[in-house]
Amino acid sequence: MKMNLLKVLAVVAAVFVAGCGKTDNQTTDTKTDKQEENKESGSKTLEVSANDKAVEIHTSGMTCTGCEKTIKTKVKKVDGVRDVIADFKTNTVKASYDPGKTNPDAIKDAITSAGYKVEDIH
Repeated sequence: MKMNLLKVLAVVAAVFVAGCGKTDNQTTDTKTDKQEENKESGSKTLEVSANDKAVEIHTSGMTCTGCEKTIKTKVKKVDGVRDVIADFKTNTVKASYDPGKTNPDAIKDAITSAGYKVEDIH
């Protein structure tokens, strides 16, 4: 009986440590003070400058904040992307970008390369 309990505890510990399994080991997350304040207050605001465009992409497969971070990291690597908000609760990714450097399809490709499915682009 004790061996079974130890096995169950080992499996639970492994799942806890592994998380959802979708991670990007090369994460660098830069946040401005304004983004940090918005995070602390619970609101998420996408920063869009005058010449930028914004896109909202409905995704599937996000289950936790780790998934959000993985998507943000991948999308931020796309040349021309200014800001990204991924929200696993609403299954959306919002991004602001320079239309002279990138487009929604490149952002979609970054999301799918991170292991998530793009459902719809607005």
